[in-house]
Amino acid sequence: MSDACDHVETLRVRYSDTDAQGIVHHSNYFRWLEEARIGWLEAIGQPYGRLTERGIFLPLTTCSCAFQTPVYAGERVDVHLNLDEVTRARVGLTYEIRRGEQVAATAASAHAYVDATGRPLRLQRDDPFWLALQEA
Repeated sequence: MSDACDHVETLRVRYSDTDAQGIVHHSNYFRWLEEARIGWLEAIGQPYGRLTERGIFLPLTTCSCAFQTPVYAGERVDVHLNLDEVTRARVGLTYEIRRGEQVAATAASAHAYVDATGRPLRLQRDDPFWLALQEA
């Protein structure tokens, strides 16, 4: 992943995020990715609540995470989110979860655009969300 980054979300690791070994449980990494996505959408002026009010939903179609070094309660992590692929039908994102300069995990997610009934959407070229993605 390059040093260029579309968004950084800083999170405090809670004790409740850890397992019996005191290491952050793997499921929390996926929650952190979601928190970074929500923050990124707000940063580009397209809060998720506004999108859903307009009938645009972004369900996860794939997600993967590679864990490289453990993270512990009380630490802070920076989730670096990058826009990897964007079309009028879907968006792909990549992430680095860092403890300071150390990469703790890398991840990727893909999301389709669907309406409230789950039917696929193709964003119009003048849609505010499409335009914001072009500028991101």
